Amino acid sequence: MTIRLRTAFFIALGLLLFWFLYVERGILTPFILAGIFAYVCNPIINFLSHNVRFPRVISIIIIYIFIIGIMVNLGIILSGRILQESSQLSIYVREVSETTKAQVHALPEWIRPIAQEAITSLEKSKLFSPENLFSLFPQALSRIVSFILFLFSGFFFLKEGKYMFHKLLTYVPNDYKIEVEILFRRINTVLNGYLRGQIFMVFFVSLVLFTALSILGVRFALILAIFSGFAEIVPIVGPIVATTVAAIVVFFVGTSNFLLTPLQAAIIVVFIYAVVRQLQDYFVTPYVMGKITKLHPLVILFSVIAGEHLMGILGLILAVPIAAVVRILLEYSLDKINDHGTRHLASKR
Repeated sequence: MTIRLRTAFFIALGLLLFWFLYVERGILTPFILAGIFAYVCNPIINFLSHNVRFPRVISIIIIYIFIIGIMVNLGIILSGRILQESSQLSIYVREVSETTKAQVHALPEWIRPIAQEAITSLEKSKLFSPENLFSLFPQALSRIVSFILFLFSGFFFLKEGKYMFHKLLTYVPNDYKIEVEILFRRINTVLNGYLRGQIFMVFFVSLVLFTALSILGVRFALILAIFSGFAEIVPIVGPIVATTVAAIVVFFVGTSNFLLTPLQAAIIVVFIYAVVRQLQDYFVTPYVMGKITKLHPLVILFSVIAGEHLMGILGLILAVPIAAVVRILLEYSLDKINDHGTRHLASKR
């Protein structure tokens, strides 16, 4: 097989693979989450197997037991309060909607239909009901199968991830093996840093906001803090949405620890979120994330919108790291093209 024919074959194979993955993207979620899990936990497994001298399989089992134990304990500790707050929020929303119904007729005629439609949608929605916490997931059987696939895939990614990479390298022509390995290491560094940084940011934001909102005496502080923490996964848009939601909730609910008007409480909450954002941008993000993606905010925004359009929630999570990988591949390709052009000009001279 000539070099051109081989290149065309691999390009066609790659396009076919991407097309298949796009068509079957609905079944990829547990495998992608397992890959993310393996990325995050791999350094710990390496430490246990290299420094503590545990067999790799035993190290993985220890991590599985530890993580599952933490999840079960956190579930027991937090689920009660989350269900209680969600029940209170559901009751409060119903009370507000009933009160608002009586006041709709006082609004100008041009805005009455919009207000009535908004109230109707809010009443029909189960966004604030405890049952919605469970309806966010697929049906029970599908959840169990997905979770088993996640555990199974994560185990093999952790156990044989390095072997899988070396196996892939055997299919690369010898002339390009070193370059492909260097390129992969650059991509690996970006993905590792980004994913671990994002997990830290979720915990950091949730903890700081829960502490601040609890001191202020905000009802539903835990739900708002957890929501705001996970909103950090969606760059630019997520923090804005989280701040808006928190300010609206506090404006209607108020605070219990200070004598504040609803407007004052909402302004203080916006200020708290802004301070947390500044702490991230100037103290946490540069050291934890290292600004490793090196992407323009407009590129990040476009990536997030495109990711959500293509793959929903999973696309929101993966949009930025995929864009960062594309940036690395483009930079590498441009460097090769420029290098080839420079050599061609030099040979003519």
